[in-house]
Amino acid sequence: MAKIRYIRRVFAKLFCFAFFGICSLILTMLLFPIIHIITGFNERKFKIFVRKFNHQYFKIFVKIAEISGAIRLTVENKESLKNIRSKVVIANHPSLFDVVILFSLIPNANCIVKGELIQNKFISIIIKNLYIPNNIPFEDQLEMAKTSMDEGNNLIIFPEGTRSKPGEPWEFKKGAARFALYAQNDVIPIFFGGNEKIGLRKNDKLLQFHPTERYLYNLKVLPTIPIKEYENMPLTKSATKLTHKMKEILEKEQSI
Repeated sequence: MAKIRYIRRVFAKLFCFAFFGICSLILTMLLFPIIHIITGFNERKFKIFVRKFNHQYFKIFVKIAEISGAIRLTVENKESLKNIRSKVVIANHPSLFDVVILFSLIPNANCIVKGELIQNKFISIIIKNLYIPNNIPFEDQLEMAKTSMDEGNNLIIFPEGTRSKPGEPWEFKKGAARFALYAQNDVIPIFFGGNEKIGLRKNDKLLQFHPTERYLYNLKVLPTIPIKEYENMPLTKSATKLTHKMKEILEKEQSI
């Protein structure tokens, strides 16, 4: 029975990947052109509409992942994310599903994405229209993020810059802190807990899965980090101190 459950969960994971890829392609090829027409080819209206649509789409996807038996999700202090605006949302990054889960929870979400994703035919148009690629000059990324947050959007960013390496300490880069300081917006930390995400971690094989249970995602929305105390410091010092604060808060949850 244990082997049957394991195989079923692997298929549930593969189904989720396939579902996401197919739906993203349909959205890109069919729905987005229609939305462009509906919004009168107005770029700002298009982005507002699509961000709201994406939020609902990711909520549906996460629900399907739960129903299929691939994941189980709990969120502590979830109500504090309702109607948030112009915030930098940071989190540890144990798995491939992290971004999807955060987009399902956070309205008006923007994020920094890998530049090579523009080459992915399933999501290239989504990336080009909505998000900030990390292969453009960092100063341009800062300005794009600030403009987006000035419009009320929330910036999702993982301070590690990539998925955590299993069994290794976290290494936080200063980019997340610099985005918050440049835009003068507070930071909301979210901790990803639960079991080990075997099969979704960095360098894991596609057909791997947790050997005894589905993926457990126990998220905790932590108190906001106000950036006011960092305003009068030199940028290098303030970015270093804020990055340390982010890491300290998330590592404290990891040790509980």
